[in-house]
Amino acid sequence: MLIQGGVICMAPISKLKIRHKKGGQLFLIEVFIALSVLILLMIAIYQVEFSTDKTYPDNLSEIGYNTLESLNSAGTLKPLVYNLLTTELADSIDNALPENVFWRLSVEDDAGTNIFSLYWERIPPADASVGAADYFLFGYDTILNQYRVIHLELWRLVG
Repeated sequence: MLIQGGVICMAPISKLKIRHKKGGQLFLIEVFIALSVLILLMIAIYQVEFSTDKTYPDNLSEIGYNTLESLNSAGTLKPLVYNLLTTELADSIDNALPENVFWRLSVEDDAGTNIFSLYWERIPPADASVGAADYFLFGYDTILNQYRVIHLELWRLVG
């Protein structure tokens, strides 16, 4: 409505419809822009998901500890460590770990002296994630006042 010289004038109906149509057109443009942004984001997310390499959870420390714990629970770890049966110990650990996990191990006495090492010449690749587990064995047979510290390092080969 317009007031001109005390007379109320109405805008032509055709102009009101145009103003109303422009509001609807703006709303449709906003909806199309929002949908386009959503579609582009979804495409980007799926491309990132499909292009990533297969990853493994970094639970190598847990795998190492559980391996030593299961060997100890079975009653095989103490005799192998205290009697220096390194070949049998290496075979037991190899059988307990997944095929793509490499490891090295050292055993120390209670004074910190290295008793023996297995595969210590193996060096993990620089880009590999390494897990470590330390396991304590307390006494065996007549040697009840001494303990052994087993240090196990693991890394996974991917591919």
